[in-house]
Amino acid sequence: MNNIKPVRIRFFDTNKFSEVEVPVSIKKGDFVVIESEKGEELVLVLGNTVYTPELKNYKFLRKATKEDIMKFDAYENEAQRHLETCKEEASKQGLKMNLLKAYIPINRSKVIFYYTAESRVDFRELVKILAKRIKMRIEMRQVGVRDGVQIAGAIGICGQQCCCNVFLDKFENISVEILEDQNLPPTPAKFTGICGRLMCCLTYELGNYEIKKDLPEIGSTINWDGKDYIVKYYDFIREKIILINEENDTIEISFKELEEKGMIKPQKSCGGCNGCGSKENLTMPEAELN
Repeated sequence: MNNIKPVRIRFFDTNKFSEVEVPVSIKKGDFVVIESEKGEELVLVLGNTVYTPELKNYKFLRKATKEDIMKFDAYENEAQRHLETCKEEASKQGLKMNLLKAYIPINRSKVIFYYTAESRVDFRELVKILAKRIKMRIEMRQVGVRDGVQIAGAIGICGQQCCCNVFLDKFENISVEILEDQNLPPTPAKFTGICGRLMCCLTYELGNYEIKKDLPEIGSTINWDGKDYIVKYYDFIREKIILINEENDTIEISFKELEEKGMIKPQKSCGGCNGCGSKENLTMPEAELN
């Protein structure tokens, strides 16, 4: 009988997610200690998951003990003091870097400083000074601006905590073409997040707009019920296309009607929600999420 299972975990230094194999007795909400390239780390178990190649990156050591948790708390406080020291020394040297967080694994293998910067930073002298003052191995890690928000946390323009700090697994490539695809005004500044990049949530509904490539182009002429109409615009929310004729008469045609008339390709169902009513392809996941 298999006595291990893969679980979803979250790191406390970067707020990123990953997976690791643990004993079956481990459950959602438990703290466990794993071995990573940073040392021994305390991580939070979020629930069961399915096997991925990422599981090979980490080794389960033990379920966290009270001593492990006390060490973690103590090292978090210590790391905060080291962060202030690092900021002080970096300022003295005029280094253009935004220091975000200091982190000490529970085996005290090193102190890791996370920072963002617009260009390469020569921090060799800074590391020498810190090593003398802190008397621990020093590691400087430059991260991207989106990773920086994920680490530090922030409130988005929606009034909610930024998605990257809450649940995002990875950052998708987001270009200005996404605005056009979703019929949004071509003003990137209106859709820029705290990080200064286009907001991650722009990708959430992107799949709903895949039909656009199959629709008649805006400004083109189509014949409907024996009359010629010009395609005025699309309403993806209501799944309709709006047409206008020479007499300025406007009509709305659903995507479904266009499909039935053979004017667009039949749309494939994802089989994953109740919206379309198609559940033929639904299967149970390999591991039920807690």
